[in-house]
Amino acid sequence: MTSVSQETSAVKYLDPTGAIEPTGTWSLASRAGDYVFVAGMRGIDPATNELVAGDENRIRQAFVNMAHIAASEGAGLGDAVRLTVYVTDMDRYRPIVNKVQAELWSGGPYPPRTILEVSALNQDDIFEVEGTFYAPV
Repeated sequence: MTSVSQETSAVKYLDPTGAIEPTGTWSLASRAGDYVFVAGMRGIDPATNELVAGDENRIRQAFVNMAHIAASEGAGLGDAVRLTVYVTDMDRYRPIVNKVQAELWSGGPYPPRTILEVSALNQDDIFEVEGTFYAPV
């Protein structure tokens, strides 16, 4: 088995200042060419690394965390190519996700999005979002 070396890989792993701390053995994001791939972000306050209170606040914070990482590579929310959203209760959280996304994207246009209901998320969370962004080098 060989280990991965950042120096020999065409993939750059990202750990921007002011971002959350990973809760496991994963990178927050990676860059491959002109694309930035942000790992699943949850509503964690980067100052405390604790989940924020309130469903809407937590969902908004997860999007903000994703946007912060994309911005570190020069991409904004308007550069999102695709989003994948995970919720633990579709009926309860999908309307909140739609509301927060409408606010953050100022009414559109919106990137393609897949939303999935899952039985559980890390730390018994309710929401997670991952995104791919176009950010030409």
